[in-house]
Amino acid sequence: MLILAARDILVSMLADAGVDPDTMTSSDVRTIVDVFRGFAALPVDGVAPPEEDGDGVLAQFGTHDFRGRPEFSADLTRQFVEADDEDAPMWQLSCTLYWAAGAETDGLGFGHLWSFGKTLDEFFAEAGALHGWAWALDGLDAPQDLVITLEAL
Repeated sequence: MLILAARDILVSMLADAGVDPDTMTSSDVRTIVDVFRGFAALPVDGVAPPEEDGDGVLAQFGTHDFRGRPEFSADLTRQFVEADDEDAPMWQLSCTLYWAAGAETDGLGFGHLWSFGKTLDEFFAEAGALHGWAWALDGLDAPQDLVITLEAL
């Protein structure tokens, strides 16, 4: 897979798993994490290896107003650093779920976890135990929105 194809591949994998961003359900959260886990295992051409921090996954959560209103988000981001090119940009493919903010989500705080130094199985087990991700995976509330972006930093 090429970095520039990563977003389209993830979107296709989610569609094949039955995830429709226009009609999100609470059970879609688990499906999205499972699909992202499979996506994170796919090799990417021209990327430095994980042991050089060239390919890693970030799980994060918290309440922010990035989109002009307070929202709780749970995010999985795969980061790519091109090999053998110090001037190349770092790329991040983010898969972000949004819920309306409220007292319950505000109480979850903020958190993040990187996959570097862990197997993907270890990482996803630990990420699922983070307060915000555990809440999201409990499936009590359906996300209001799913946004998938690929950007160079």
